[in-house]
Amino acid sequence: MLFAGANAQAQGLVAIQNYSGDFEEDQALRWSLSTRGGYDYLDYTLSAPGYESFESFYVQAGIGATYTEADPTTPWSFAVDLGAVHYLDKIPRYDDTFYNARVAFNIAHQISQRLKISNNFFLSYEAQPNLALGGTTTLFNGQYLYGFNNFNVSYAWSQRFSTTTSYTVDGIMYEDEVVSDAEDRLSQLVAQQFSYALTKRTSVTAEYRYRHTTYQNAAGRDFQSHFALAGVDHAWSQRFTGSFRAGAEFFRSERANKTAPYGEVALNYSVARQTQARWFGAVGFDGAELSAYESRYSLRTGLNVNHQINKRLGVHAGVQYAYSDFDGGSVTPDVAEHSLLMSAGVSYNITENLALDAAYSYSILSSDDAAREFQRNNISLGLTASF
Repeated sequence: MLFAGANAQAQGLVAIQNYSGDFEEDQALRWSLSTRGGYDYLDYTLSAPGYESFESFYVQAGIGATYTEADPTTPWSFAVDLGAVHYLDKIPRYDDTFYNARVAFNIAHQISQRLKISNNFFLSYEAQPNLALGGTTTLFNGQYLYGFNNFNVSYAWSQRFSTTTSYTVDGIMYEDEVVSDAEDRLSQLVAQQFSYALTKRTSVTAEYRYRHTTYQNAAGRDFQSHFALAGVDHAWSQRFTGSFRAGAEFFRSERANKTAPYGEVALNYSVARQTQARWFGAVGFDGAELSAYESRYSLRTGLNVNHQINKRLGVHAGVQYAYSDFDGGSVTPDVAEHSLLMSAGVSYNITENLALDAAYSYSILSSDDAAREFQRNNISLGLTASF
């Protein structure tokens, strides 16, 4: 529910095929109420229409709920966060109040010892760019609605060989008409994975994916990609797992016809829920902010760490980096961009159900297009009650 720090939390890397939620143990229904105040300063290198700096103190409030049912046959979980943030000074182009809503629902069902189905759903209504997602614009462009749903069917043909068939749909819509005309789109992805277990901890995979992206308001930008991938899934222990995929992406659109390397990696580490760390990375073609460009090829990576020092004191930190190469073809000059987001915070449990936290985040965009360059600083102090 932290509006200013929300972009420090990955919304989920769409490409990485993580087919199950965290169903390791039951978690009773838990509610939370939060209030927060802070200072936000966004400074563009150049001042231009649509690229306007702002500086303001803000206040916000939110409510959330989480629940997990770790049933052996049909585990499921959900999380809901609702909130609003109000800037005390005027924000150019937009109202001074923004709203946040996130809903996640994961469910799986073991039909038989061999056959399993699962579905992962995520819906977000917010205003902060997200470097990890790769679906939003890098710039602050107001409220948007992003949705993601993955349905898959897994079948074990033997103790070692299994297949997974999945269908994923995700899309984004902006409220600002200018941004909406350029960015609103819907993507569908079909994937077929073949997996062979070398040992109880290591599996090798071969996978084919097909993605089709349609822009709702912009003509000539629709594209499709075919993926041929190989990979490894490995568990060093019950708490430390990794997933790797690498291969080629065949990108086709009305503007371009390209083939380039594609890869993704995810490492997850946790110790008795006291320490949790996740590193992700992906390289491939993006659909955001294409504008007059033929294609956008990006590298995205990030690391998020949470550590509970003792029963009262906890710390968290994160860093996310993205490099994008915009190919303008023979008409528009090529543009290279580097984006970086760093965040850190500390929380202290005043009582069992009341926690105080402080957070700071810094983001920067360096671009060949000087009009897009910016720096942003955000600092906040909040109080959360849970029950």
